Amino acid sequence: MTTIAYCKIDDMPAEWQYYLPFLEAEVVQRVERMRKVEDQLRTVCAHLLTKMEFTTTFQKELCIYKDSNGKYQTGQDFHFNISHSGDYVACAFSAFPVGIDIEQHVKRDFSLFQSLWSEEEKQLYPLHEQEAFYGLWTAKESYGKYKGFGLHTSLTEATIQRDGLIHLPLGIEQAHVIPFFIAPNYSATLCTEDSLDAVTPYKWGQIEAFFK
Repeated sequence: MTTIAYCKIDDMPAEWQYYLPFLEAEVVQRVERMRKVEDQLRTVCAHLLTKMEFTTTFQKELCIYKDSNGKYQTGQDFHFNISHSGDYVACAFSAFPVGIDIEQHVKRDFSLFQSLWSEEEKQLYPLHEQEAFYGLWTAKESYGKYKGFGLHTSLTEATIQRDGLIHLPLGIEQAHVIPFFIAPNYSATLCTEDSLDAVTPYKWGQIEAFFK
């Protein structure tokens, strides 16, 4: 089973630091180094949402750590991945390795990103258009996070097909990508070896009630 939980951060209270003791020391240290409050809020909310889902939905208490590639792991046969952008955070949970990416649509010079795409992708998608650009961007990012190396230049070797299959020089990747909806003017994509069973929205008040 693969599921997604997401939450909007705009209802978080001014005293959000109250929730830091519920997080791992590494996460707290990273939050304290951040200069922008928005980055702090997104990170805190994402990790609180993750811990709440572990306990309430999956009845698991897991020790979370980062591997050598900087990807969060649980040390068990259970996987998760986090993404956040703009006003939203999202977490994916699965019995399989998983990657997720959400991106708020902002104005960009799309021509500057040509090195990210395979030659076939440049033919498949109108990448000068916002929807196509962010759709493929989040697909590539989610695949990179599934593999554990993020958005990397080697991703040009992978072609994301319109049906979600990922073609590699030597065959087809075991995982595939699945776009899903969070809000207008956002793109969001999951990369998984499984099906996507549920996408669940949460309000900050639900997270607040759980930890209090």
